[in-house]
Amino acid sequence: MSKKVIIPILLALVLSSCQLNHISSEEQNSSSESIFSSESSSSTNEESTDTSSSQEEQAFIPEGYNLKWADEFKGSTLSNNWEAMIGDGSNYGVYRWGNNEDQYYKEENAFVSGDNLHIVAMKDHVVTEDHTYTVSSARLRTKGKVFFTYGYFVSRIKLPAGTGLWPAFWMLPESNYQDRWWPDSGEIDIMEARGRIVNQYGATIHTANINHQDVYKNKDYNFTDSDITSYHDYGVLWDESGFKFYNDGEMFFEVKSSTYQNNNPFYTDTSSNAPFDQPFHILLNLAVGGNYDNGRTVDSSFEEDLTYELKDVPVKFEAGTPPIAEVIGLGEAINYLMEIGMDK
Repeated sequence: MSKKVIIPILLALVLSSCQLNHISSEEQNSSSESIFSSESSSSTNEESTDTSSSQEEQAFIPEGYNLKWADEFKGSTLSNNWEAMIGDGSNYGVYRWGNNEDQYYKEENAFVSGDNLHIVAMKDHVVTEDHTYTVSSARLRTKGKVFFTYGYFVSRIKLPAGTGLWPAFWMLPESNYQDRWWPDSGEIDIMEARGRIVNQYGATIHTANINHQDVYKNKDYNFTDSDITSYHDYGVLWDESGFKFYNDGEMFFEVKSSTYQNNNPFYTDTSSNAPFDQPFHILLNLAVGGNYDNGRTVDSSFEEDLTYELKDVPVKFEAGTPPIAEVIGLGEAINYLMEIGMDK
């Protein structure tokens, strides 16, 4: 019998004043979302996200923010805040997701149960015209549904260990920047981990040079008395001046807009912080293999079931009244579960 490892993640998104660009009226009325603000609003529902009874500690929040928006996974279906991306990337113009990834994403690999969202990566057999995939998984995004410009985003995460595993919490733009896609339009990688290196994860900002080639600024965070298999807060503060990345409330990496623009007139002729002056949406996925760890992938003898959980996602904070900190604590509001199951 295979061993099961539970890996919880608590995610909160903390955003500066009025930067939630869109929430549909249907989403506002859903039982799986709530909105908090210092302003009076017909869409505010503070009671449904009060998870203070189950919290043991608080995540770091920049001073002066209060909760604006939250999403909980209640009931038995995924709220329409999220879209399940399907396939190997070909339908999106990025074959094998642009990274030579080894999994095939399926909608049925993500399901809601017990106030949890389960994202399952498992042994499978999917044959396409160009490739045969032996692992399926799931990838979710909020594109066209909920998107943000600037703010503080933090996720309380406990990650899986294992060669070939590539969990990520990241953001992409809602639209092309001046009609050019990646890397010109930018990418924000709040957390990416290599499952075989348990004492380290990476944070990265992607932009382009004048020749439209990828130029990235990144830094690895190295744990000293813990590792990715324990709970940690992974966060980023994004504003007009650039990015500050945090682990457990400690800022360890800063990228200023003057640095990520690469002296590229494609950006500098437009604004002082392009391309990160536009709305970005959230992505959550568990990839297998791929370029991030130089092509390493899961072995056919891999037998552990690995579970990747996430709670309280997402939460928007707005400048004004003091933070409603209990909502972004270590409550039981939301889980994402990512399971790897490889049969003998």
